[in-house]
Amino acid sequence: MIKFFRKIRQQLLKENRFSKYMLYALGEIILVVIGILIALAISNWNETQKSKKLEQQLLHALLAEFESNLQLLNDVIALNNSNIENSILLGEYTGPSVTNIHEKELSERMVGIFKIEPRYLPNQGTVQEIINSGRLSVLSDDKLRKALSAWQSGLESVKRQENYVVERRDIGHDFFLKEGNFRRHLDLINDALLDPTPSKFPNNDFKFLENQEFESQLYLFIVASRNLNVVFYEPLRERINTIIALIKNDIQ
Repeated sequence: MIKFFRKIRQQLLKENRFSKYMLYALGEIILVVIGILIALAISNWNETQKSKKLEQQLLHALLAEFESNLQLLNDVIALNNSNIENSILLGEYTGPSVTNIHEKELSERMVGIFKIEPRYLPNQGTVQEIINSGRLSVLSDDKLRKALSAWQSGLESVKRQENYVVERRDIGHDFFLKEGNFRRHLDLINDALLDPTPSKFPNNDFKFLENQEFESQLYLFIVASRNLNVVFYEPLRERINTIIALIKNDIQ
């Protein structure tokens, strides 16, 4: 094809038809430019299709991750509510003169409060991979990009409040460890991790329930736990639901 166009130009020059030669050369340049533009358009279209395909793959992965994280958060909220409920019931036994102690019932109540701490540990593999690899720009939804960018910082504030709640819990637990009989406690609750022989020390009298500082620490734990739910977990659940809605809206 190139040789064909070259022969035409040479023929025009031989015939001294310079004006036609210039017009022909200009036309040839225009055709070349058009060809380049078409090639660029095709290349851009291919890249756009690849980007759209990658975006859909990321959206589906994000949806699975955040739906899982929503369930994890619901489980943690339920656990935290259980801790609060058991703490309030334990608070009914505190006072200057504790009577009618049912040792096993109180031991089980203590398990309900102090055995498991509320910790929200979401899956973040997809989010971190998207941000760390610079693929956040692949997502066309500006609201979704901003929500994902702010996701990690939001978790940090939740973690700080969780740490505060766990610290309050540990302070209350220390009263029992110092003034109670943890070995007998394990025997009463039939702990699956250990089957201890009976303790030779006296039964738990739960005298720490008569300690005003313990009562204060217990209710500070209750308030901090409720604050964790209302001020941190509930807004986080709304944020997750918003992200899920944005993802679903962008999935084709």
